[in-house]
Amino acid sequence: MSQIQEVKQATDIVQLISERVSLQRSGANWRGLCPFHSEKSPSFFVSEQLQRYRCFGCGKSGDAFTFLEEYEGMTFAEALQYLADRAGITLTKQTFTDEDEQRKRLLEILNLSREYYHFLLTEHDVGKKGMAYLKDRGLSQESIKVFQLGYALSQWDGLLKYLHGKKKYSLADIQAAGLIIKGQGGRSYDRFRDRIMFPLTDHRGRVVGFSGRVLDPAVKEAKYINTPETMLYHKSQLLFGYSQLYQEIRKENEVVVVEGEFDVISSAQAHVNNVVAVKGSALTEEHMRLLSRTVERVLLCFDTDSAGIEATRRAIAVAKPFGIELRVLDFGDHAQKDPDELARTNPQLWRQIAKSSVSVYEFLMRAALKEYDPATPEGKRKIVNQLAPVFSQISHAVEREYYVRKLAEALEVKENALQLDLQKFGVAKSVAGGSRSSGGAQAEPKQAAAPQSSRRTRLEHYLLFLLFQADAAAVPSFLKQVLEFEWQLPAAKHLVVALAKHPIDEHWSLQNFARGLAEDLQQRLFEITAEEEFLQIIAEMDQTDREKEFAKEWQKALADLTQFQVSEQTAAIQARLDELDGLPEKTPEQEAEQMQLLQQVVQLRGKKV
Repeated sequence: MSQIQEVKQATDIVQLISERVSLQRSGANWRGLCPFHSEKSPSFFVSEQLQRYRCFGCGKSGDAFTFLEEYEGMTFAEALQYLADRAGITLTKQTFTDEDEQRKRLLEILNLSREYYHFLLTEHDVGKKGMAYLKDRGLSQESIKVFQLGYALSQWDGLLKYLHGKKKYSLADIQAAGLIIKGQGGRSYDRFRDRIMFPLTDHRGRVVGFSGRVLDPAVKEAKYINTPETMLYHKSQLLFGYSQLYQEIRKENEVVVVEGEFDVISSAQAHVNNVVAVKGSALTEEHMRLLSRTVERVLLCFDTDSAGIEATRRAIAVAKPFGIELRVLDFGDHAQKDPDELARTNPQLWRQIAKSSVSVYEFLMRAALKEYDPATPEGKRKIVNQLAPVFSQISHAVEREYYVRKLAEALEVKENALQLDLQKFGVAKSVAGGSRSSGGAQAEPKQAAAPQSSRRTRLEHYLLFLLFQADAAAVPSFLKQVLEFEWQLPAAKHLVVALAKHPIDEHWSLQNFARGLAEDLQQRLFEITAEEEFLQIIAEMDQTDREKEFAKEWQKALADLTQFQVSEQTAAIQARLDELDGLPEKTPEQEAEQMQLLQQVVQLRGKKV
């Protein structure tokens, strides 16, 4: 047995996932809200028997390794190591690739760098000016410790000497971690010099990069510089403060998103502990995916300039697939102050503002009405042009109608006129106005009838479900009745054949059977056996006489499917007979075919289970 299989068998996927997702038992499976997409009704299932998960809403599926890769953002090697550590299994070095080994070295280098910078700031004389600066900014010793702030020496090779000269890490790895730069002459030097250092951690608390703020205002360099994109550091995925303040963020069920590290730290000191900062001013899909697992509401606190407003507008489209409620903090008369300043000078006011927010649509409407003159025709047109794409993203018709009506009042125009303009931008007409066809009649939604193929697939699905849920004593008999079936359901034939080859005795279990299947067949088996409607049928059986009840249900399902197959075949034959009847003259071959088809119809109609 490979170490991967050993770790997999030692892992309980239900326990692993329930540590991150609230699960409730549902028959033989466990069910909860999907952690990978927004939903109101749980469609995420975990199978204890098959040690797999699947969301029937978004389609995400897999095993324990896949879950950690998708949910935690781990590589396969990291997931393997994590699960091995949980199970107390020591992995051999051959399990890891060269890239995995380098990733581990870079994490070590970055963590050592954090310790080095923090030591210089808090325990060495060279860090005194950095400490004085932070105290001037109102930061406490506790905050410096919690966020592990540090100081980078002004010399060109301070960190380089420590990591390469003392700790013996290669220049290539130190450069790959984003900590040194190779000059034109081939000589390497520290990327961060004479700066306050902010360790940048991923959601698991691992240092993956740094942000450095310059101390000397006379230095003609960027005020802040960050680690470049590396194997570990990706700006679009990182939220400063998330790992340190995670518990408070989860408790509040909402998070304030700001633009700077000092905004986060000063806010935490003012007891606003549900704050994170983006690197730059853009919320990305990766940010939203992470936050959607933790909170229901995101409160934006970007600058109120044009760049901040544009970032807010873009955030609507980013947040929509995740079902997150997006709001904007209402600063009122204090719009010119940033969170850092407010938290330091008036923490009580900042706490009030952090609890005062308006809908993102309300905020953008206010901004447009302030930017353009709503009293002039030109101003009205520009306001509508700016807000139409925003309103088009409001999926709820009643909510959209509310803002349309409010905008019409602000522009002092009739709502119908505004609706006509908005429709040009793809904004659907409100519920009150109704959606009409070109003929003027009220358009009614049409529901397509379920195709016959989907009906047959459903019957096949249920029969297979019963086959794999049956007791060991009944499986051979049931299997014999369907072994020669012509299945339409994908992978059904392969599963039935695999079951026929599998030993069915007192040791029979679905879990043991699944272990011998290919990955794709394991997934199909899970989809078949995790159907909630079918599980409910079994749950409602009389458990005092389960064997008899189950056999009766099997015979009924078998009869239903057989009858459906007969109907399908009869309909196909009848269609051909109709073609032959329509011929003005028939060849001897066609007459023979007609007689043969009629005999088949008689045989099919007399077919019984």
